Amino acid sequence: MTIEVRSMCHALIAASLLVSVGSPAFSQEQDASEADRAYVAPVTAEPDLPALPPTPVLSQDGYPDCREDFQKIAAPFDKAEDTNRCTVLLDRYYAEVLTPFRQRMIDHQNEISAIYTDRVAGKMEFSAKNRDQFYTDMRREHAASDPDGANLADYRALETRYQQDRAYLQDRFCFNTGCGGYAVPEYVAKDDKSEGGKKGSAGKSAKKSKGPQKCKKAKKRGGLLGGIIGGVAGNAAGLGKIGTLISSAAGAVLVSEIACQLTEDEQKEAVAATVEVTEKEEVGATATWKSPTRAGVSGSSTVTALNTEPNGRKCLNITDVAIIDGQETRVSKQMCRGQGDEGYTILA
Repeated sequence: MTIEVRSMCHALIAASLLVSVGSPAFSQEQDASEADRAYVAPVTAEPDLPALPPTPVLSQDGYPDCREDFQKIAAPFDKAEDTNRCTVLLDRYYAEVLTPFRQRMIDHQNEISAIYTDRVAGKMEFSAKNRDQFYTDMRREHAASDPDGANLADYRALETRYQQDRAYLQDRFCFNTGCGGYAVPEYVAKDDKSEGGKKGSAGKSAKKSKGPQKCKKAKKRGGLLGGIIGGVAGNAAGLGKIGTLISSAAGAVLVSEIACQLTEDEQKEAVAATVEVTEKEEVGATATWKSPTRAGVSGSSTVTALNTEPNGRKCLNITDVAIIDGQETRVSKQMCRGQGDEGYTILA
C-alpha cells in the first residue's frame, strides 16, 4: 500500500471515531457515568439528646430547733407541755417537708426513666453509642436517687435527726410527767395528796367530783393531765388492745379537755371507743361509750379523715365528744401509725 493510501485510511478512521464520539448515544453514556461518579449521599446531622431534669434538692432551712427549749422552764408539767409543743413541730416538719421530698425523688426517678423509654430507646436518629451513653447516665442518676443513694444524703441526715430529737423529747416528757417508768414529780404527788386527802364532807365531795378537780389541776400545770398526749406521750404510753389497756393509755389517746372531766373508769370507756374506730380505719367509723358510774355522762369517737403518706404512715383525724350533765365538749385530734407499728398514737 502506498503512503497516500495509508494516510487516507487513517483519515477515514479518525473521522469515523469523531462521528462516534459526538453521537447522542455516546453523550448519554458519558453523562450517566459522570453522574454516578458525582453522587454523594446527603449528610443528616444527629439531633441533641434530651437533657435529664435537675435533681431535687432538700432545703436545710426550716428544721424546728426546739428540743432544748423546755430547759428554760422550771415547772415539770410546763416542761412537758413544751416538749409536746416541740414534738408537734417536728412531726409537722416530717409530714410537710421530709415526706414530700421523698415523693419528689420518686417522681424524679420515674421522669428520667420515662425520658429514656419514650424519647431515646430505639430512636435511630441517635447513634447506638449515644443511646448507650444516655442509658448509662440515666441509670447512674436513678441509683443515686434511691433511699440509700447520694442524692438523699441530706434527707437521711435530717430524718435521723428527727428520730433522735423525737426520742429525746419523748424521754423528757415522761421524766417530767411520770410515765415510761419514771417517778411522778415530787411536787405533783404532794399536790395530789393535799387536795385528795382532805377529811370530812369537803373531802368526800372532792372525791366524788374527780373530773372538775382534775381539770383545775390540769390548768395549773400548763394544760396537761398526768400522762397527757402529744406525739411523745402516745409513743411513751402505747396503744394496746382493749383488754390490755395500761393505766397511762388515757394519756396516749385522750385530749386533756375531755380526759380531765372523766373519772378513771370513764376514761377507759372513752379510750376503748377510740381504739375501736382506729381498728376500723375508715372515714365515718363511730364508737360510743357510757359512764359505768354516772348516769349523765357519755361520749363518742368518730373518724373524719384518713390519709396515707408515701412512707406508709397512716393518720386519722378523729372527733371526740363528751356529754356531761347535758353539756357537750367536742375536741378534734390526729392519730398516726407508722408502717409496722402495732397501733395509733396521738399527735395533736
